[in-house]
Amino acid sequence: MKKKILLQAGFWTAVLTINLAFIAGDELRAVFFETVCVGLYAVVFYTNILILFPSKYEKDKIRYWIYGIILMGVILALIEILSNVVFGSHRHHRGDWLEVLMTFRHALWLFLMFMTGTVYSIQEMLNRNIIHQEKMMEEKLKTELQLLKAQINPHFLFNALNNIYSLTYMKSEKAPESVLKLSEMLRYVLDDCSNDSVPLQGEITYISNFIEFYKMKIPGERNIRFEHSAETTDIPIAPMIFIPFVENCFKYSRLEEDKQGFIRISLTESSGRVSFLAVNSIFKGRPITDGSGKGISNVRQRLDIIYHGKYELNTFEADNEFTVVLNLNLS
Repeated sequence: MKKKILLQAGFWTAVLTINLAFIAGDELRAVFFETVCVGLYAVVFYTNILILFPSKYEKDKIRYWIYGIILMGVILALIEILSNVVFGSHRHHRGDWLEVLMTFRHALWLFLMFMTGTVYSIQEMLNRNIIHQEKMMEEKLKTELQLLKAQINPHFLFNALNNIYSLTYMKSEKAPESVLKLSEMLRYVLDDCSNDSVPLQGEITYISNFIEFYKMKIPGERNIRFEHSAETTDIPIAPMIFIPFVENCFKYSRLEEDKQGFIRISLTESSGRVSFLAVNSIFKGRPITDGSGKGISNVRQRLDIIYHGKYELNTFEADNEFTVVLNLNLS
């Protein structure tokens, strides 16, 4: 606001200076007259931007220009009356051609001020529209992000409760421990993950708990490995960004049925760059098919919103293995 005031003050100072330059000598009446004329130019400018443009331009452009012409005509008539009052009989000594020239000069200034007001108002309108569109896009992205995050919790609960049900049904001694592990994981999901970001260590701990939780329902030993290292464990990262990939590892490897199956996960961070790798065997009775894995699509959408231009996500399948590689630049 202060910048606008200073710019407009400079603008009107320049207009006044240009008009005073037309005065021959330092006649006080002429200085007064030109100063009042600049004030009337300002009336045209501000009447346009404050009244005419907001009320007429978008609704009825023809009426806008008609009212503008009327406004300029009224102000020009006032200038002519003022000229007669200020200069009186002295005005007629100038000659008709000079009077016509002076009237044309005032008419030209009024037109320039009206057009300047129109251009100024159009620019302000465009700026407001751009700001409004940016706010709408920001709200849309926030809403979309919240919806994507909201899909995580029910999906996690569904899988977790299925695991506990399996343990309970088998009357496993690990059932009570699984409930405690689930409560710890839920605390993280419901409390910490409600924020826009969490420390990287929180994600590492959650993945470790997730793996231990799923191990409880798998009989015997299985080839599951999770390696992690981080230079800065408190670096902020979007919550639950890796877990859909971990879920898919267990979903498609089906370790409880395939004793030869394996899962290898690694998560490293160095200088703000995070690298995530997940490799799992594919259970022959349940291969990955096109269109499956909504979790990966969910993550990709979140990545596009949060880390647009700062991530690389690749997935590929070969030799009965499925691999996910995600690189994030958090710096």
